[in-house]
Amino acid sequence: MRPLLFILLAFAWEAYSLDFPSFRLGEDPAREEYKKGLTYKNLRQYGNAKDKFQRALTLKRDFAMARLELSNTLALNGEWELALGELSTLSSEFKNDLLIQNKIEVLRLGIAGGNNPLERTYFKSIGGDDFRHYRFRNPTDIAFDDEGSFYIASFDTANVIKFNPGGKPIANWKGSFTKPFLKPVGIRFHKGIFYVLDFSRDEVFLINKQGKVLSTIGSSGGANGEFRGPTAIAFDNEDNFYVTDAGNNRIQKFNPKGEFLYAWGNNGKETLRNPSGIDFSGEQIYVVDKDQSRIVIYDLEGNLKSILKKNEWKKPRSIKIIEDKIYVTDELTGIWSYALDLGDWNRFPNFRDKKGIYRVLDRPFAVGIDDTGAFYAVDYARHRIDMFTFKNNLSSNLDLRIESIDTSDFPNIHIFTRLKYRTGQDVLGADRLSFRIYENQNMTPLFSLLPKDKLNEKMNVSFVFENSIHVKKQLANIEDALIPYFKQVNEWDSAKLTRAGKDSTVLLNETKSMRDFLAKIRDSNPEEKWNLSKAGFESLVGLSKNLGPKALVFIVSDASEKQIFYQFSKARLAQYAETHGIPIYVLAVSTNDALERYWKDLTQPTGGKYIFLDGSNSERELYSWIRSSKDNRYILSYKSETNPELVDRFIPISVEVEHRGVKGKDEGGYFVAVPE
Repeated sequence: MRPLLFILLAFAWEAYSLDFPSFRLGEDPAREEYKKGLTYKNLRQYGNAKDKFQRALTLKRDFAMARLELSNTLALNGEWELALGELSTLSSEFKNDLLIQNKIEVLRLGIAGGNNPLERTYFKSIGGDDFRHYRFRNPTDIAFDDEGSFYIASFDTANVIKFNPGGKPIANWKGSFTKPFLKPVGIRFHKGIFYVLDFSRDEVFLINKQGKVLSTIGSSGGANGEFRGPTAIAFDNEDNFYVTDAGNNRIQKFNPKGEFLYAWGNNGKETLRNPSGIDFSGEQIYVVDKDQSRIVIYDLEGNLKSILKKNEWKKPRSIKIIEDKIYVTDELTGIWSYALDLGDWNRFPNFRDKKGIYRVLDRPFAVGIDDTGAFYAVDYARHRIDMFTFKNNLSSNLDLRIESIDTSDFPNIHIFTRLKYRTGQDVLGADRLSFRIYENQNMTPLFSLLPKDKLNEKMNVSFVFENSIHVKKQLANIEDALIPYFKQVNEWDSAKLTRAGKDSTVLLNETKSMRDFLAKIRDSNPEEKWNLSKAGFESLVGLSKNLGPKALVFIVSDASEKQIFYQFSKARLAQYAETHGIPIYVLAVSTNDALERYWKDLTQPTGGKYIFLDGSNSERELYSWIRSSKDNRYILSYKSETNPELVDRFIPISVEVEHRGVKGKDEGGYFVAVPE
């Protein structure tokens, strides 16, 4: 009863929890300090904003809105513990304010290291006949794009249905006019392109996000590059791809251009019989050998490594490897999972729907897991997709945060918001209809949502190097490591270089030239002390003001471990980076286990990586890793109906959202500026 009561209360948001106060005689200075603080916050100058809000509270101690904005500013500034303290003070006065309680819970979870996702529970089902113009029958596979939408390949209706992250169908792909789909059986999304395998056409379709067929690979036959029933596809770290050619009982390997390299599996002692599923993990290829009820594991040249079997398997169909766990669908016995680190098989249990009725999977063909951790089961025989999500994603509010409000071209207002689950993951794919904006307690019906492709055009990266003799001696290795990065930089991208010595010095504000980049490091005189914390924090502050993918990259040696983060703690940097979605990477020119553990406090919570430049080429992926770290904010824009003559009037704003049946809310505001 208690969780249900919490959900009901959580959805009963009050319109405005804290009112802008009336200022008594002599209290106007508090109002002015608050106004300055809000202006600084909306400009993302969090240090200045913090000082002004604190000053406002000194002048008017019961100024609740100033305390709330102080807490918001502290959180945005990476000072989570102080932000929690201000909210706790507010909570003692406003005990029933759900907005305050929600912010308190989110900060507590963040400080504690995030929310445990708990177990998954049934969320909902999507039937093939639920939507008139988006029918699918005998679904065979599922794929997810980088914006949270999912795509269902349908065998009988010969189409691919696109759903938004909320489960609403928004497109029906049928191939091209000259080459319509006949029997699509597999689909995979890789670096902006969908690969659809058509079992009857013996071709692989390459399709962009708009559903346009770009090209096809293959034709009918048994020669190199030809297929007899392609069923599944997988990609390795070099973008080579592998196709299960079921009718020819083999695996075919292609280079990134789609050119045939070689094939294996249809001769020798361990001949495949009807391979139907494939995936890649840990430099190995995992193949479902359907007619022999087993998983065959190869290296990338097709050499047999090992075999996995389960006596209960009758008709294994597909395989997906997600987060070090293997998922195998068996058409007759259900879905099986295998933890690579533990080595134990578990069968997906029967489940109850929201009405308490037990459901069974009749003929599971494929599974998928989206960026939120939600699990999807594709049931071929029941023409249905069953969705399961983490319990705490359904039983708690979303974390909606207004980062800033841009009024520079008033009356046009731009609200920068970030939306997260309690687990700390960004919510992807909420559309315009998911949001509500209230200005002066009046709902704004007409507003726009900036498309994510526009938001993510430009990539900004700040490099900070330890100005030591140890780094300088390894300049050749650094050059080798960064060649792949700078080769991929495009006209929209920007790199900044900061020297961390006794002080922090920006050497290049914006560059695309590796020559200039390396020259600045080469020309720097090594120092004995390196203020990595100041250089890192200042770089994070600068990055937070940019749109698009972004990252902080440290270049260090094992001597950096002795340089204590005394000015800004590692926790402060990590919290700031987490708040603003900035991964932190470390390129180490020398290393040891202690150094990797030392930097793990920054790389792990922010989604970055520790990379030892030992020639293993893992740094070759740096550009693609950073580019894939999308800016997942939602920027809401509308035209205010506020009279511009109301100069200096405070205008409250409230933003609400509902996504997948769960709600979130935040409040902010601005002052009407004096017209120029």
